[in-house]
Amino acid sequence: MRLLTTSLNGLAAAAGFVLASSALAAPITAGGVTWDQGYALDFLSSSLQVQQKIAADGTARGFGVISTMNGTAANRFCPGCTVTFQYRDYRPVTTHGNLTYFGGGAVDIFVYHGNSTIDPSDPTTMSEANTGLGVLWLSMVGHAVDGATLVGTRAGSGNNPNIAGLGQLDVVGGVAKAYFDTDQYEDGSDMGISTSFTRPYGRGGVSHMVGTGNFFGTSVAVPEPGTLALMGLGLAGLWASGRQRRA
Repeated sequence: MRLLTTSLNGLAAAAGFVLASSALAAPITAGGVTWDQGYALDFLSSSLQVQQKIAADGTARGFGVISTMNGTAANRFCPGCTVTFQYRDYRPVTTHGNLTYFGGGAVDIFVYHGNSTIDPSDPTTMSEANTGLGVLWLSMVGHAVDGATLVGTRAGSGNNPNIAGLGQLDVVGGVAKAYFDTDQYEDGSDMGISTSFTRPYGRGGVSHMVGTGNFFGTSVAVPEPGTLALMGLGLAGLWASGRQRRA
């Protein structure tokens, strides 16, 4: 019995070492997208092109293309594919001065393995149609803090408005869900979103603007199924061996 206990403890320690090593390993790939978890700002993705539209009732929605991920350009973190996102259903709840507090909200990130019509350097090539193509990589919903899932700020006026937003998100789905469902952002949420808009699209004013955005949070390594299966087989083998000795 003592030998079995010692062996089990040894295997458990080895399993812990393997899992810890995998947690430190980089890079991570999910759905064809690769990022380095060891990056100092893990996790950070940036979009140089975002469009936002505000409806007559103040509800905000938008879409964009992700240009960098953990300091790596798109042709390296997703070679041969395009990573885009869409957000919707951010509803104004209350306004105080130049601050607007929004509720609701949903964000989806897509990976499209095909020939995209989007030119990452030209925001006019993006639309709600071509930014929603491909595999759902992450699906998120707004996480309320003090009643608001996103806080919008407006500065300037007339032809020189500056619209910014900062919010919290909970990961609820997508092929990369396991890597980002961490509860490690503000108030136990999983990820943050920020946007900044300084340029009206055409003559749309603040109802249709072009800007930039970021997603940020923490990613975690997920052990490969094969690694877990081998650990399970090892433990099962030791258990069977111990039973035979006792018999």
